Amino acid sequence: MSTSKKGEKEKLLDWTEIETQFKALSAAHSPGKQRILADIFKSALKLTQDSPGTLNLKISSSVLKELRYSFKKFAPYKSHPKITIFGSARVPADKPLYRMAKDFATQAVKRNYMIITGGGPGIMAAGNEGAEKYGFGLNIRLPVEQSANQFIDAEKLLINYKYFFTRKLFLVKEAAAFAFFPGGFGTFDEAFEVLTLLQTGKSNLIPVVFMEPKGFGYWAPLVKFLENVMLKKGFISKSDKALYKVFQSEEKALDYIGHFYRNYHSMRFVGDQLVIRIKKQLDPQHLKKANQLFPTLTHLGKIVASPALPEEENEPELSSLPRLVLPFDRKDFGSLRSFIDFINDCEV
Repeated sequence: MSTSKKGEKEKLLDWTEIETQFKALSAAHSPGKQRILADIFKSALKLTQDSPGTLNLKISSSVLKELRYSFKKFAPYKSHPKITIFGSARVPADKPLYRMAKDFATQAVKRNYMIITGGGPGIMAAGNEGAEKYGFGLNIRLPVEQSANQFIDAEKLLINYKYFFTRKLFLVKEAAAFAFFPGGFGTFDEAFEVLTLLQTGKSNLIPVVFMEPKGFGYWAPLVKFLENVMLKKGFISKSDKALYKVFQSEEKALDYIGHFYRNYHSMRFVGDQLVIRIKKQLDPQHLKKANQLFPTLTHLGKIVASPALPEEENEPELSSLPRLVLPFDRKDFGSLRSFIDFINDCEV
């Protein structure tokens, strides 16, 4: 080994210097972010103690790289709401289903949404074609079938992933709504995973639309199965039906998505309290009615109007929004989804 290469290796293993560099770089961040960065750093150090094996180290390294790069690519578009489109990679461009997905994306962009797709052919290509320069492509590297479609701005909006789970994270995390078009195993996998995340509160509630041309006959049998089998046998709750809706019209689906954000803005938990940020506060009569209509949300305490809580000071950009606050046991997110519709239906 040459002297220069040996020096590089020794430098790489100089943990004191690495720690010094880390402290210098993290000092520019807030104390809260410094603690999180320190946790990441400590986890990396612990990997050196655990002897996890070369393959596991490669997985850890690749995942962290994919996360960092994805954060970087989405950062310039943080303020733009995005709709993630799912659907088959096997739909030709001359089919009505392709045209519907393309038209949906075009209309969504006109309403100031960006589009996210899985980056491949079929419905994904239709979404990117309709979105033109406003469509992300989150492409998975596969031996067969999938390569990034030509409608994505490869420099700005294309991200290639090695792992399905990191790709799925950003397909879900960055979305303000989900639009599912007909597809195969992958589409069903994504649809049921999204519904599970919403049902269990592992993802913030956002609209889910199932799209198909009139008479296509794809989602109707699924919805019938959900309601006539899963619901009747007690495997889902009646309130879970509020988590999704079927549409044969691009315009009506986008109206439904837009209605979700008519007054509702966002939510977060502060301990056991659910804080719902809204654009305009409900009047006392509507607040009284809300407490009567949603018993599974109010059995631990009333829904009350509130300003920002002290624990929300780490989100100063949202401090001016009024709040609705309630103790929530995180059990009935279907009813919570219906409550958001109620909030948006009130005249404010």
